Amino acid sequence: MTAESSPPTLLLRDGRRLAWHEAGSARGAPVVACHGLPGSREQRYPDEGLAQRMGARVIHVDRPGFGWSDPAPHLRLRDWALDVEQLAEHLGLDRFAVAGVSGGGPFAAACAALLPDRVSRVALVSSVGPPASMGPPAQMHLLARFALYGAARVRWLVAPPLAMAARLARARPNDFIALLARSLGPADQVVLARPHVQQMLVRDLREAFRQGAGGLVRDLALLGSDWNLPLSRVRAPCALWHGERDRVVPASASARLAQEIPGSRLTLLPDAGHFFVLEHWPRILEWLLQ
Repeated sequence: MTAESSPPTLLLRDGRRLAWHEAGSARGAPVVACHGLPGSREQRYPDEGLAQRMGARVIHVDRPGFGWSDPAPHLRLRDWALDVEQLAEHLGLDRFAVAGVSGGGPFAAACAALLPDRVSRVALVSSVGPPASMGPPAQMHLLARFALYGAARVRWLVAPPLAMAARLARARPNDFIALLARSLGPADQVVLARPHVQQMLVRDLREAFRQGAGGLVRDLALLGSDWNLPLSRVRAPCALWHGERDRVVPASASARLAQEIPGSRLTLLPDAGHFFVLEHWPRILEWLLQ
């Protein structure tokens, strides 16, 4: 399956376009999915028939600066919830679940904290945590740590190499995926070697960097700074999953989120890496639909 040449877009109240892709049944239980970094609406479970079979309507949204969504360099993390609320109104969704993977986790948490009357359940998978929760350098991939904290503090230093990475990812996505796999552990290498996963990631990388690296730099700067989110106000049931062999985001990030979100449940997977969601999504989606 190829990326849409022109996905559906919504004109937001501030004049920006917001783009998305839907998988599953139009009458299914709605789930808003927040992609990781870098990412786009193309970052999704390779078997799109799964959502249809499970009776779900999974809505994958391009965040500002990714794919076909217009950039918004001055928006805050909490503003994402307002974008999602406008999309929900446009699609006629009174209540919906949210899921966030890796760098998308904080954006899903923002929706749960700030839209308590709309969000029914929230799943955070391999999620980035508040800056102080990300553990010592030995627990986090060097390049991931450099990008996350550098974008928040010395953006001028981080932006050029990320722009170079963006050009490589768009022009030679398979080489980019191979380089990424070599820097990770065996668990992730097994997942990334699967042809259907590679095909999905090729589409995703090209859409993630359609507008360059600006969206990535902005999101990283937001995640590496004070979130200013009232996580204690999350009322929806919240489940977190994290692989203990994750070399990109340490499990301490999800442990901190589980402490701050009332009544949340954390599941640690001893043999899983960062990309285990590409195998465990059916289980996570089943929980979201309960």
